[in-house]
Amino acid sequence: MQVKLLALDLDGTIVTNLRDISEPVKTAIQAAMDQGVVVTIATGRAHVMAKKFAHQLNINAPIISYQGGMVKDHRNGALLLTRTTPGDLSRRVIKFARAKKLPMVLFTSQGVYTELPSDLMRETFARAGMGFTIVHNLLCSVDDEQLPFKFLFPQPATNIKRLSQLLSKEFGEELAITRTLSTLIEMTLLETSKGTALQFLAQHLDIPIAQTMAIGDEENDVSMLEIANLGVAIGNASQEAKAAADVIAPSIAEDGAAWAGEWANGRIGE
Repeated sequence: MQVKLLALDLDGTIVTNLRDISEPVKTAIQAAMDQGVVVTIATGRAHVMAKKFAHQLNINAPIISYQGGMVKDHRNGALLLTRTTPGDLSRRVIKFARAKKLPMVLFTSQGVYTELPSDLMRETFARAGMGFTIVHNLLCSVDDEQLPFKFLFPQPATNIKRLSQLLSKEFGEELAITRTLSTLIEMTLLETSKGTALQFLAQHLDIPIAQTMAIGDEENDVSMLEIANLGVAIGNASQEAKAAADVIAPSIAEDGAAWAGEWANGRIGE
C-alpha cells in the first residue's frame, strides 16, 4: 500500500516518560515526510502541549488533540474542527465528581482546571511538563465561551476498572469513557475520538482513508487503529490496541514507531 497520511500517538508510542522522543524515531518521522508522507499527531493532550512536539518534529499537517476534540493547524492557528461537551452535561459531570469526591481535571480551550487536586494528578502533570489551575468551583469554569473538550480522572491502577464501571453506569449513554494510561480515564463526547478526527483530517487533505496509517498503544488509540487502512500497535501496547491493529511493532523502548515508519516507507510508491 502507499502511505500518504501517518497519524502518531504521543505518550507511550513515540514519547517516553511523558517527555522524550528518541533520535531514531525523530529520524524515521523526518524520513517519512521527506518521502512525501503527511504526518500528524493524534493525542489526548491539550493542543498547546501537542504543538510543542509538532514543532519539535517539524510536523507538516494540522494536529489532532483532546482525543479528537480538536483539529488545528499548529503552523498558522487555523481551527478546522472542534467538539466540546454541552454545558448542561458538563455541569452534571462536575456535580457527580464532586458528590463522589473524585479528583477530576477539566480541559477547555481557555485552560485546564480542577477543584480537587490529588498527589497522582500533580505527579502525572509534572511528569508531562503540564500545569493546571486549582479553582474553588469548577462550575464557574464552564460557560458558552469555554466548554470542555474532555474530563480526566486520575486514579491508582487498582481503582481504574471500578471507576470505569461507575462512570459508564452514570454517563455511558452520553459520553465515551476511555482508559488512556494505566492510571487515567477520560470522558469525551461519544462522537469524539482519534478515529473520527483522522477521518476528518484525511478528507480535509483529500487523502483516501486507504492510504492512511496510524500508530498507537492504548485504548484511546483503538478507533484510529481500526479506521486507518494500516493500524500499528507497538509492542508495549494494551491488549485492546493490539487486537485492533493490523501489525504489531517492537516496543517503545526498541523504537517501535521508528520501525513502523521505516516499514511503511518501504511501501511508499508500491
